[in-house]
Amino acid sequence: MAIPVRTLTALAGLGLTGAAGGYYFIKPTVVKPVPSPTPVAKYHDSRPFTLLPSTDIDQRLRSGQFMNKVSTPEVKAIYSNQLASNNPVEDNYSIHTLGQGLIAGVYDGHIGPHCSRLIKDQLPIYMARAITNDEGSTEDAISTAFVDLDQDIQQRFYNLFPKNLKHTTERDIRAAIARQPDQAATEAIIQEAINGSCACAVYIHDGVIYSANTGDSRVVIVSQDEEGNWKGRRLVEEESPANPEWRAHMLSQHPESEADVIVMRNRIFGLIAVGGSFGDIMYKVPVDYQMKVLPFIPYDIYKTFARYHHRIVVNYHTPPYLQSKPLVSQHKLEKGDRFVILGTDGLWDELSWDNVRSTNGDQVAATMMSQWKKGGESNPATHLVRQALLFEAVYKNVGKKEPVEDETLELSKRLTRKPSRNYRDDITITVIELDTTEDTPVYENVGPVHETKEVLFDVPRLAEPVKQASWFSGWIWSRL
Repeated sequence: MAIPVRTLTALAGLGLTGAAGGYYFIKPTVVKPVPSPTPVAKYHDSRPFTLLPSTDIDQRLRSGQFMNKVSTPEVKAIYSNQLASNNPVEDNYSIHTLGQGLIAGVYDGHIGPHCSRLIKDQLPIYMARAITNDEGSTEDAISTAFVDLDQDIQQRFYNLFPKNLKHTTERDIRAAIARQPDQAATEAIIQEAINGSCACAVYIHDGVIYSANTGDSRVVIVSQDEEGNWKGRRLVEEESPANPEWRAHMLSQHPESEADVIVMRNRIFGLIAVGGSFGDIMYKVPVDYQMKVLPFIPYDIYKTFARYHHRIVVNYHTPPYLQSKPLVSQHKLEKGDRFVILGTDGLWDELSWDNVRSTNGDQVAATMMSQWKKGGESNPATHLVRQALLFEAVYKNVGKKEPVEDETLELSKRLTRKPSRNYRDDITITVIELDTTEDTPVYENVGPVHETKEVLFDVPRLAEPVKQASWFSGWIWSRL
């Protein structure tokens, strides 16, 4: 009897199914590993981040580290690191010898990197020239160097434009820029004047540390007493509108009628949070420059502050509202002094969340330095960067701060959130290890090792400025 086609098809299907069933029966079972759960923050935080492996975290934290060898009598070694947040990074630093002395500084730029780059190159030169040639005190020489450099930055800017602005027009200003023979150099001059930078520098010589500060960076000396206790103390105060004494001084330079608008929310005109700086020429120019010159500089530069320029103009009556003259101090080295920490405000912001001016941050830094060689970082500046980012887990969205429980989680958040500038600032640190112990310098795993170069100051000034009276005349704070 003939077998129906559909019956043959069904039997064939059964055969195939059986074969397949046998395959699955004898195939070894592969057990896939269950991924570890992603760490969860103590408080809900919706801001995205990327969880990094520890090797990536180490690489990011150490990528900007380096070390300087030096033969200065009071200094054993110099260690530095920079962790960028802005792109491009706006911080800068410099390290030079001057004979048997050392000049080092950190420079916190804002609006852009151009002014801090210039300060990095030029301030050591101006300091060395003034220290060598000035017959007065070292403190006065350093102060003069800061003032002269900013006057030259401004004068180069003024030299581009007609001296009498009474009848000038937009066309005149644009033509004045266009006829400059080197357009790239002209643009650089304008950018260096419009951008701003704080500066914090030290000169160590003959057993004395001279510290100078314009703006809100900081220099802290770390010492250890005979009982082994560690202490951190800033060597010179900050020029900040948040500093009540400095704010009072700033207001005293202008009519009382301006007091309510000069400092608002601890910022000049409610805009800039520093009380002294290089550059920032929009807070320093004569009144007529505000509307006759600044709006007509190259637009790519003007747009960096165009959105708030009107807030300056409406309150701008008795300039300058910022200057570069620093607060200067001196400290005679003592046997218990161990380190000098130079740091831009990106470091101190991390150590004093409640009040960035608080001296608590100075002591926190000293405590961290006491643990340097017990930790995992060979470079003490990198050690400070890591520990600063781990100091507290801050949940500003709920007003909480807690000790860090998971270092990988917290560092991943601090290093990967975008845009980074919304969550932290550039951090630049130079740690000067003083030659007050028998310990030997660390050369391994500290980053590139450089020989410190001598500053060469037999060069012309940037410009020959028109001398003007200083707003600081007779003010005793320059000695604090």
